[in-house]
Amino acid sequence: MLLAGAGLIGAVYLIGNDQEGSGSAAPDCSFEVTADVLNVRSGPSESATRIGGLGHREEVEATPNVVEGFRELDPGSWAAAEFLAPVPGSDCAP
Repeated sequence: MLLAGAGLIGAVYLIGNDQEGSGSAAPDCSFEVTADVLNVRSGPSESATRIGGLGHREEVEATPNVVEGFRELDPGSWAAAEFLAPVPGSDCAP
C-alpha cells in the first residue's frame, strides 16, 4: 500500500508541474524593446544611475516585478516598462 501511495504522489507531482523537463518553475518573461534606445538603470527610478542600454527590437529576459513603471530585468537592473513589449508566448504578468 505504501508503494502505491508513493506512485500516486509522483504522478500528481508530474501532472501538477506540467513541464517538459525544463527543471525551472520560472515563467518565460521575455520582452522586446520598443524605444530607439532604452536606458537600463540601477533602480526603479529615472534618477537612478544609468548602468547600460538596450537597442530597438532587442529581446531581453526580465522578472515579473514592476515598481513605479520600471520592470526589473535582473537584480539591480531596471528599465521603463512602457518601452518593453511582451514577445509572443511570453507569460510574465506585472
